[in-house]
Amino acid sequence: MFQVLRVRLGVAGLALAALVAVLLTGVPGAQAQPADAVGVVEYNLGDEAFTDPQDWDGVAEIRAVVHYPLKSAGRLPVVVLLHGQQLSCYSADDADWGSWPCPAGVAPYPSNRGYDYLADALARDGYVVVSPSANGVNYYMGVAPQRAHLIDRHLRLLQQLNTTGGGPLAGHFTDPRTGRPVRVDFENRLDLSRVGTMGHSVGGEGVMYQAADAHRGELPAGVRIRGVAAVASPGPSGFYDTLVTRTPLAVISAGCWSLGGEAYFDDARSRAGARGFRLRVTKGNHNFYNTEWTTGPGPTDGDDTTCPDTPGRPTAAQQQSLAVTYLRAFYAYTLKNDRSALPVLTGARTFPGIDTQAESYDGTRFAHRKR
Repeated sequence: MFQVLRVRLGVAGLALAALVAVLLTGVPGAQAQPADAVGVVEYNLGDEAFTDPQDWDGVAEIRAVVHYPLKSAGRLPVVVLLHGQQLSCYSADDADWGSWPCPAGVAPYPSNRGYDYLADALARDGYVVVSPSANGVNYYMGVAPQRAHLIDRHLRLLQQLNTTGGGPLAGHFTDPRTGRPVRVDFENRLDLSRVGTMGHSVGGEGVMYQAADAHRGELPAGVRIRGVAAVASPGPSGFYDTLVTRTPLAVISAGCWSLGGEAYFDDARSRAGARGFRLRVTKGNHNFYNTEWTTGPGPTDGDDTTCPDTPGRPTAAQQQSLAVTYLRAFYAYTLKNDRSALPVLTGARTFPGIDTQAESYDGTRFAHRKR
């Protein structure tokens, strides 16, 4: 078993546990687990620890929050959640791009904590979930290659920790609430041949670039992406090769923001990709998938829908519940070969109270369902 910190829950932690309990209600395979079933730690190697010198002169942080099951056996698959473009820094009183690293007295924007609800749910399913911060990439306007290479760097560090118990991450885990050191033993506990990725917003192009057929050779040795998902993504920019046909993919689009991310699905389907799924949330918006962006501040503050007066729009809680259900099913299918998850992905199972359209393909076979 992991040597772990059992994180004591404050008010925020109890609220998160309650939210996850609601989100898991009715999900196939969900199991009621105690609030302390998941450990949460963070690592931070510095605000300028990441560079991509071949084609980018910016610097970024190597920092991530990690959710993991406290009780587990064997080697666990890994899921990486990547946020998109947002402010890099902000203070309580004034949103400010500032500089990178953030000016004195201005905190980094916690975009990577906006998926804690999803990470907690996935950790309860037996995954180690890593959510990197990409504020430096955002400040220096990094694009798909930098976002992909940032994930690669985290995976390379995790691979080193898993293989030897050493490397730069060893001894650098802390309690996110207190900053105090925490001992977590990940040696020989991670199965990096079973990695799933999710990119939100422009992070979607980053994960698709990383998983693309043309870039599989850039992955760290021993790492294999088994499933890649884009959530509320504006879609491929056209500057980079993001065609994924050899890895199962999923797209959750937001009909009241942009349907551009559906191009990942369409491109792969037209070339008889291995397996693909698309879920259009016909009245959904962009920010609601990230709790930090839902509350703001920032240039994409709160409810950034393009159809605010449309009746029947889902709430933030409904969109987050949908994301938990759909992505739990996607990673169960792609990382654990659990075919019982397919009805959620193909649209045979719908989302009550939310207008959705589901499409899927398996090679040349194609199916379409609408709520």
